[in-house]
Amino acid sequence: MAEVAEVRVRYDRAPEAILTPDRLALTLSTDGERAMGPVSFELSQAPKVRDALLTLADVFTSDLRRKASDRSDYLAYLAKSGKKATQAVWDAQKRFLEAQYGEATQEETPLDPLVSVSPDGLLFEVFSKDESAYASVFIDQSVLGSAPALTGCSTLELSPAALTAIAKIRGYRKTSLTLAPAAAGEARTLRVPYRFLRAFGEMQTASTLPRTRFTLAPVDLYNVLYSLRRKKAKKPPRGLRYELVPGRAPRIVLEPWETVLEGSGQPFAGGRPAVIRTFGRNRLSALGRALPHAERIEVSLVGPGLPAYYVLDLGGVIFTLALSGWTDAGFGGIQNFDEHEGAPLPELLVRQIKADLEAGAKTLDELGDRPGRKKDEVRRVLLALMSQGDALHDLATDRYRLRSLLKTPIDPAKIRFKDPTHERAHRLLENEKQVELTKIHDRGAEGTAIEGKIDDQAAHRVFKTSFVVDREGRSTDASCTCPRFRRAGLREGPCEHMLALRIAHAKEERRREAARGTEEGKKLIRAETRTLIAREGDRSEIVRLSLDDRSVTLRFGPHPDRLRMSRLLFDTVESARTEYFTRLEELDHKGFIDAGPAGA
Repeated sequence: MAEVAEVRVRYDRAPEAILTPDRLALTLSTDGERAMGPVSFELSQAPKVRDALLTLADVFTSDLRRKASDRSDYLAYLAKSGKKATQAVWDAQKRFLEAQYGEATQEETPLDPLVSVSPDGLLFEVFSKDESAYASVFIDQSVLGSAPALTGCSTLELSPAALTAIAKIRGYRKTSLTLAPAAAGEARTLRVPYRFLRAFGEMQTASTLPRTRFTLAPVDLYNVLYSLRRKKAKKPPRGLRYELVPGRAPRIVLEPWETVLEGSGQPFAGGRPAVIRTFGRNRLSALGRALPHAERIEVSLVGPGLPAYYVLDLGGVIFTLALSGWTDAGFGGIQNFDEHEGAPLPELLVRQIKADLEAGAKTLDELGDRPGRKKDEVRRVLLALMSQGDALHDLATDRYRLRSLLKTPIDPAKIRFKDPTHERAHRLLENEKQVELTKIHDRGAEGTAIEGKIDDQAAHRVFKTSFVVDREGRSTDASCTCPRFRRAGLREGPCEHMLALRIAHAKEERRREAARGTEEGKKLIRAETRTLIAREGDRSEIVRLSLDDRSVTLRFGPHPDRLRMSRLLFDTVESARTEYFTRLEELDHKGFIDAGPAGA
C-alpha cells in the first residue's frame, strides 16, 4: 500500500444556485478547513467559464488505466448452477477483489480541485485520477469584473450537483460566482498518496525545461480529434507526430496510418527543423468542449516521450492541458526532473522569493533582477518550491505564482521518489559504476533493445537486465536475472534494476545528444540510429541511417514499415563514423528533417 497524506476537508452538502429569468447566482463551497474568505465575481464571459470548468471536471475524472475484470458475478452464477466453481472459490475470489481493489479505492483518493485567488485573477487546477493529465483554468480579472478583495488558496468539491449547477450558466443572463468556505457539512479525511502529490511537482518542474513552442489554429486540433474519432488504430505506433519547418505552418501526422494534416496556424518560428512525436493522443478528446471558444492554441513540447503542454486562449480565459509522455507513465513515474536537488538553499532567499510571489505573479527575470541575487539560485528556489507544492509555473504567461497544495507543508522526503522501487533504483545510480549500458540495438519498427549490467553492491551480485523501448516509448520484452523478476516477472512492475538501466539510458541519450555537435563528442559515438524525413506535398521519403561499430546501414522508402536496406562495411570504426556523419550532412542539405533517434 502506498504512503498517503491524510487531508481533512469539509464541504457544504450541495452548491447554492439561485436562478431567475435574467440572473444566476451560483455559490460553490470551498474547504471549510482552510482559511480563505468568501469572494464574489460578476462573470462577463459566462459561457467560456462554464465550458472551461466542465472541461476541467472531465480531466479530473478521467482514468485511462486498464481496469481489472471482476469475475465474482460469473463465479457466483457457476456456483449456483452446480458447475466446477465451488462456493469456496467464489468466496475466495470476492475476498481477493475486496482486499486488492476495495481497500485500494478507500486508501487512495485524488486531491480535490484547487482554487487560487490572486490579484490578477482566479485559477482552478486538477490532476486526473490516472496521474497522466493536468489541467488548469485561469480566469482573468477582466472577466471577473473586478479585482479580488481577498487572496488565498483552497480546494472545492466538483460534485455532480456542482457540475449540474455550473451547466446552468447561460450567456443571455447575468451570472455571479461566489466561492465561500463551508459553514456546515460533515468533515471527512482524504487519503492522498504522496505519489499523487509528487506528480504535481514533476509536472511543474518539467514545464520549466527548454521547450519547442509553436502555434496551432483551433481547426487544426479539431481535425486531429475528428480523425481519431473516425478510426481507431489496431496496432502500434499510435503517436501524434509534429513536423516543424521554420517559416512553415506545423504539420501533424497521425500514426500508424501516416495521415498528414496540414496546419493552418502561424509559421514555426524555431531556428531549425524538428520532428517530435507525442503519445497518449486520445486524452486530447477532453478539449472538445472548450475548443469552439479557442482563439489560438500554443503547444509546448519538451521532447519525444516527455510531457506535452497545450494552452488554449479562450479570450480572457486560459485553459492549460499538460499530458505526460504516455498514459501509462504519469508525471510521478519514470521521468525524473530532479534539477531542484543539490546544495541546501539559502533560507533568507527562500523567504524573500515567497514574499515577492505573495504580492503577485512574477517571471524568473523579475525575481532574479534584484541586488545580491543570482538567477541560478533563484531558479533552484523556485524548483524546490514547485516540487513541494508551494508554488506553480503558469505556462501561459511564463510567470510563477504562490500556491499551497495542502494546508500543512509537505515533507520533501515523502515525495522525492514515486515508491520504494524507484528509491532503490536511484540509490543504484548514485554510484555510476553500478549501472553499465552494454548494448543498444535498433530493431526498426520494434523499437530499441537496451541491455546492461547492474552491480548491486547491496545484494553482492551482478544482474543482467534488458528490455525493449517500443516506438510508443513503452518498455516491452523485459528480463532481469534478479530474484524479484524470476519470481513475478512484470506482474509487480519493473524491478529497480530495470528502472536504473532505463534512467541511465535516458541520461546517456541526453549527454550524447548534447555532445554530438562537437568533434570530441562525435568520436564517442560508436552506435546510433537517426531517422530523417523529407516531405513534398503528398509525397514523403523516410531515411533511417544506422552506425554500428564498423558498419553503416541505410534504410529508405516512403513508409516506415516498408523500407529498403543497404549496408556498408568498413575496415575501421573511424571510417564508418566519417561515412555516417557525411551522409547525415548530405541528407540535411537535401532538405531532410532529423526526427531524432529511431524509436523516439
